[in-house]
Amino acid sequence: MIHKTLLPVLLALLIFGSCSKDDVADEVPRKEPTSMVELTVPDDFNFETSKEVQVNFNNLSVQSAGQIKLEIFLTGSDFSKQKVTVIREDGQASEEVVYRENTAENKVAGIIAKTNDFNIQLKVPAFCDSLLIVRNELGKFSKSVVEIIGNSATYSELKSTNLKSASSADVDMLYGVNSIGDLFTIDVSTGELTIISELPRRDGSWACAIDAENEKLYTIGIKSPNKLYAYDIALNSWETIGNVKISGPRLGFNKSDGMLYFSTSNYVHVIDPADASIVKTYNINGLLRTSGGDLTFDADGNMYVSSVSGLFSCEIVNDNSITATYISSDNLPNYPNSLVFDSNDELWWASNVNYKGRVFIMDKVTGGWEDRFSPYTTYIHDLALLPYDENAISQDDSDGDGVIDYYDEYPDDPDKVSVTYTPSAYGWGTYGFEDLWPSKGDYDFNDLVVNYRYANIVNADGLLVETVMNFVIKNVGGSFKNGFGIEIDMAESLIEQVTGFNLTEDMISLNGKGLEVSQNKPVIIAFDNAWANYPDNAQFELTIQYTSPIEQIQLGTFNPFIFVNQERGREVHLKNMTPTDLADANYFGTGDDNSNISSQVYYKDDLSLPWAMDIIHDFVPPKEKNAIILGYSHFARWAESGGLEYPDWYKDKPGYRIENYLYAY
Repeated sequence: MIHKTLLPVLLALLIFGSCSKDDVADEVPRKEPTSMVELTVPDDFNFETSKEVQVNFNNLSVQSAGQIKLEIFLTGSDFSKQKVTVIREDGQASEEVVYRENTAENKVAGIIAKTNDFNIQLKVPAFCDSLLIVRNELGKFSKSVVEIIGNSATYSELKSTNLKSASSADVDMLYGVNSIGDLFTIDVSTGELTIISELPRRDGSWACAIDAENEKLYTIGIKSPNKLYAYDIALNSWETIGNVKISGPRLGFNKSDGMLYFSTSNYVHVIDPADASIVKTYNINGLLRTSGGDLTFDADGNMYVSSVSGLFSCEIVNDNSITATYISSDNLPNYPNSLVFDSNDELWWASNVNYKGRVFIMDKVTGGWEDRFSPYTTYIHDLALLPYDENAISQDDSDGDGVIDYYDEYPDDPDKVSVTYTPSAYGWGTYGFEDLWPSKGDYDFNDLVVNYRYANIVNADGLLVETVMNFVIKNVGGSFKNGFGIEIDMAESLIEQVTGFNLTEDMISLNGKGLEVSQNKPVIIAFDNAWANYPDNAQFELTIQYTSPIEQIQLGTFNPFIFVNQERGREVHLKNMTPTDLADANYFGTGDDNSNISSQVYYKDDLSLPWAMDIIHDFVPPKEKNAIILGYSHFARWAESGGLEYPDWYKDKPGYRIENYLYAY
């Protein structure tokens, strides 16, 4: 018989005795390195933050105009911190800091598809595990998320369950806006939500309305002075009309007088969409609870208003008064923020439940409603509707290149059609350099920090006609007068001309093409003295024009480098990238450099650490003499794992950065 006082001891022994070695090891906290010299980095790890991906397009069906437009966006854990105005579930507006997924601004490619099967190459962040592909066939949008497996991703309409059938009947399309600045569509037949643009000024909105005849969406910004914006649906372009100087949740377009009716509380303001002026103001009588809701007109021009108390029909009774008649028998759930009629005279409205948009449908006679679409992953703050009609979209081809203006990003240039970007249409990548090579530096990678964005412009046949290289000198952390250049792994004969560089020191010799002389591969020197350009003239746009259109794969790898303090041969490259023909080989193997020319090993020290990094993001460099490991909490895990852990270590996500060690921008 076991004495009851021994039971706890025996139980404890049983519990601990059942633990494996791994369980015990997991209880021992990992000692995080606090300096770069404590890191143990795989010798073959090149500190890469990106990867090359081939995107394959299979079995495309093209029904209209003999072509469709495909746009590719980065997805995954790509977020930015933004301060936005949101509406809480109690209906109150508040300023909040949100981590917003950057899908809308992370466009990496636009493609005009004329054939069923083809592929393209993209350079994407290493953490990116999927791509969002938006299909646009004359204003009928659909989307599909494709998984990146290894170094490839495949988009096939036969496999994509998210796409509408290309032969489906024409349907109405809901357009919507939200307080974090998204413009999106919702297909009323499938419920599919597709973000298609972003409001100007990174503004957000609570209200939108559509002039269907002229295919214009109007929306009013939340930020003061509450600008009226017009989005041309056919041209996919924005125009800022003027300042309304009033904020509110309700907006409708009255086709009978061509005016916008903008409502807040118990007022309706009539706005001229031509100049944003308020031409009349009405008081609404009979509206119960006056917060939330929306304003819309049916096909006969009758006005309806909703609020948190339900649905009301409205009648203008005199020059300053509107009478609202209660239709609903119950309050609407949550906080209603949308109201719009479809072609079947049914009302659609939306709400945000737990900060996720939901869409409902309502009967205008009884005010009865039902849930139509499940919660979305984004806010919905207003909806408007455009009856779908592909014939309303012009199929003109102004420049005669075979691509209609609606798809063509260069409708007046027959040699240009669309663009592929690195890292994205609006994002920046960053090169960070240490300039004490071959001696160890302080690993702050701030001696010269250069932002980059590359745009490859293609023609109607998908051939590359021009490359635009945008650079910004973001930081110069030392006193050396460093130059910056790019070597490209391609034949120089393919290049006709390079323009846009700024050489101030009379130390670089160029040939007639604008390329550095005595090089076997094309070398472009953007500037030869950072201090001569920073900070006042820190932006550069270099353009590469090709002798004739080339296959995109013929544009080879970019090899960025600096040359130190006016000494052209003292080049500093990314780890294991080769020096140019003008590099001084006598530096290799001296100081702390552990290069081995015979083995093609370059620019690493005895700990396999680099003197330069390519970060496919807008990098905030550490302050002077603060190693990168101090400012970025997960840099050590990333480096020691060979890039497998925390591949997005450079992001501005909770717990990722220690701001005291970083510059403030």
